[in-house]
Amino acid sequence: MPAPEESSPSHQSLAEVCQAALAYRFADPALLAQALGILTPPLTPGQAAVRQRLEFLGDAAWNFAVADTAFRLWPHAGAGDLTRIRATWSSRSGLARLARQLGLPLPEAPGPDEPTTAGLLPATSRPVDGSPLPEGPSDRMVAELFEAILGAVVMDGGLDPVRDLARRIIGRSGEPVTPPPMDPKSALQILAQSRFGTLPVYRLLERRGPPHQPIFRLEVTVRGDGGNVSAQAEGSSRQAAERDAARRALELLSG
Repeated sequence: MPAPEESSPSHQSLAEVCQAALAYRFADPALLAQALGILTPPLTPGQAAVRQRLEFLGDAAWNFAVADTAFRLWPHAGAGDLTRIRATWSSRSGLARLARQLGLPLPEAPGPDEPTTAGLLPATSRPVDGSPLPEGPSDRMVAELFEAILGAVVMDGGLDPVRDLARRIIGRSGEPVTPPPMDPKSALQILAQSRFGTLPVYRLLERRGPPHQPIFRLEVTVRGDGGNVSAQAEGSSRQAAERDAARRALELLSG
């Protein structure tokens, strides 16, 4: 008699893993089953539509929950710092890292000839025969699954459970969030919008030198109620010149 085929984890067991990781129990388990079932092939057009809708809702809810939590935890942080804190927890890599830390079921990494909608693999699964770990799923796959699960949470219990999750996660991080350093162009844009309600305007003034070693000279202008602030800079690329011009404009505005 042939050995029975191994079956993949059931939706029920995956649902238990999810609910334990989130510390939230669904009143309507069918909603969570939709979030988990969308990655179980074959993926029908209807399942794809459900996935996109749940991801959309989960992404919006999580961004709000993180923004609300950061606003309350860091009362003296400016808009730029709050934006960077939110990005730390809401970016694709941040969502994927968080999903793995929580122990949510992960999408199984597809093989070279498999579609990206492979079955789900519990985060705690590991080879038992000493073989190397298979390549894990991409951050995109993990983040999209997490967003779909969060969307199901919103459909089941509203925004409060998602806000509670954000507060619990960020509050227990044990140390203040250190936002990644902001590049001068982003900092100038935030400053111009918050102070004047305008956006910086970059203008190429000159390009000189041989094709293999060009020099770009640019000017950035911030239009304000009390007049314009402009700064110029040169660089070996247009991006480098824009960054240096933005840095100089920031110094002028700060001074």
